[in-house]
Order: sequence, then structure tokens, then C-alpha cells
Amino acid sequence: MNDRERLKATLQFKQTDRIPYWECAFWNETLVRWEAEGMPPEVSHPRGPDSGPTGESLRNYFGFDRNFGVYFRGTLPVHLGFIPAFESRVISDENDVITEQGGDGVISRWSRTGHSTRQFLRFPVETRADFHEIKKRLDADTPGRITDTLSASFQQFRNEGAPTCLQVGGYYGFARNLMGLEGVSIAFCDQPELIEEMFEHRTEYVSRLLEQALKIVRPDFAEFWEDMAYKTGPLVSPVLYRRLALKHYQAITDLLRRHGVDIILLDSDGNIDELIPVWLDGGINCLWPFEAAAGMDPVTVRKKYGKRLGIIGAIDKRALAKDRKAIETEVMAKVPYLLETGGFIPTCDHAVPPDVPLDNYRYYLDLIHRLAEGRPIG
Repeated sequence: MNDRERLKATLQFKQTDRIPYWECAFWNETLVRWEAEGMPPEVSHPRGPDSGPTGESLRNYFGFDRNFGVYFRGTLPVHLGFIPAFESRVISDENDVITEQGGDGVISRWSRTGHSTRQFLRFPVETRADFHEIKKRLDADTPGRITDTLSASFQQFRNEGAPTCLQVGGYYGFARNLMGLEGVSIAFCDQPELIEEMFEHRTEYVSRLLEQALKIVRPDFAEFWEDMAYKTGPLVSPVLYRRLALKHYQAITDLLRRHGVDIILLDSDGNIDELIPVWLDGGINCLWPFEAAAGMDPVTVRKKYGKRLGIIGAIDKRALAKDRKAIETEVMAKVPYLLETGGFIPTCDHAVPPDVPLDNYRYYLDLIHRLAEGRPIG
């Protein structure tokens, strides 16, 4: 099987030669550490000291399949963002503290000194009038959203046996990016009519772009991005979110399935247990990354939802930072059962952090490969 066939079959709970081998992402500091521990520098800097890692360099070194993750974007070029973008500009630069506006319209502040956490000062939408102004930058008829490169990119990925994916954005994630976490949290309670208007616009806008794109290509997957939970639960009431968002998920997933796209993923960090029923009813059938630090248990989820839900991720990155015994305990508690029941791709539950030694990561990969290929452990 090629990488595309293997990935599709896995998430459709079909027979495969093996599971796909790939990783979510790595911190840049992780790759710096691993170079000091023996990883060839051309893996993380294949085109010179100022370059970053590529899908090809990491695949060759670790034996990964092609995927649609951070290092191999089989993501088809459909532009959902602002056209035109906001002007990126520095508002002030005093005492090594920079205040700036990004292309997303967000004004933030950060420091050049030390390890600085960016402080968000203002988001582009605070009122309904602000959103009406923003909509001018989110017009599905704007030239450049779908270009001639769409067909060419799709054909190139298909010729390489690589999976292809259309990003379809999200709802909570869309609103949060426009209003900020505090602003959107208040709006769900105090301005639900604004949230409804934003969601209605999002559905119409994305649907029109998908209708155009799906006349040209038929991708293997579609993916929503939400990131709408924290360590102990959702950032919005699941009951309220169901009322406001369910019909919009259904509109997009119905459209995708009419065009033959029947694997629909959603990416959200945090503890998403209470949101899973909303997403399932909305037509989503695969989730990732199942963040262990937030209490996500993929075995429990699989027992509860069965083949209704594919699972990607779920390996606790904290265990990889410890020792071989901890790694083996983590892997054996989840992977054998999930491999047996199908629809599972193991990866770290988020980007691999720099406290993970290279030898530990190699040991983890070896365990996964042995289990997937039916070889003895130890």
C-alpha cells in the first residue's frame, strides 16, 4: 500500500499492511537537542543552517509515512483567510518591548529579552459593526482564494501516493481568533446573536469555497481546527455550543460527503470528552491529538464510541521524557488494544518537547513498529 491508501484504510477501519508511521510535530528546541545527541544536522537543517526541517528529511531519518501534518502538508491550496490581510506593522518599540499588529489584525506586545510570552492587547472584533467590517476580508469571490495551483498540487500529491486534505476551518476557533478567549467567552453569553451571525457567515463562506474546490479535486480528508478545551473540560458549555454550532458542522460535513469526502477530522487540544457527542452528531468521524495531560483516555473513548470515531495521537509526551520502562508502560496500556480495534494512528499527543531524549524517542518508535508489524517486544 502507498501512504495515501494506508492512511485512508486505517481511518476507515479497513485491513492494511500496517498502520501509518508519522508524528504530529517537534519543538525546534527538541531538534536542537537531538543534534547534540547525534542526529545529523541535515535532518533539521536540510538546506543549510538557516533552514528548518522538511517532511522529506524527517521521513527519511525516522521512517515516517507522508501525511498531512506539520512536516508534510498534503493540504490543498484553498485560501480561507483574510484577503487582504491587515497591515503588519510595529506600533512601538521601547526598552526592547515591541507592540505590533499582525496580518490577522491582532495587536500584541512581547519582549526581546528572555523567554517572552506574547501579551494580546486587542482583537479585531469587539462589536457586530467590527464583524461586518471584517466580512469584507472574508469574501468567497475574492480572486486568489482558489488558483490554478489547486489542480496541479492535487495531481502531484496523488502521483506521489500521498494523502490530500482540505482545511475547512472551524467555528469556535474562528470566533476566538477574531475576538480572543475572553471576548468570545463573554460573547457566547452576552451576545449569542453575534456568535450566531458569525457562524452563519462562516458556513456560507466555507461552503461556497468548498463547492468551487470540490469541482476540481476530491481530497482524501477534510479537517476542522477548534482547540476549544483546556485541562479539565470545554471552554464553552457543550449544551450551548450544540445549539449554536451543530447545524453548521452538519452543513459542511454533508457537503463534503456529497462530493465523496467521508473522512472528516477535527483537531482540538484539552479535555474534549463532553464535546465528542456534538462533533459526532455534526458528522465528524476522527479526532486528534487526545491530550493525555488533559485526561483524555483513548481506550475509554474507543470502548464508548467504537468505530464511529477514528483516533490519532494519544501517546503521553511526558512518558517519553522519563525512561524506557515508563515509555513501555504508556505504549502497552493503549496501543495493542487500539491496534486490535482499528482506526488508530499513534503519535505523541502534541509536539514532541525538548525534554525527550533522542534515544527515548527512538525506543518509542521501535515499540510502535514492533507492535504494528507483529514482532516480539524486548
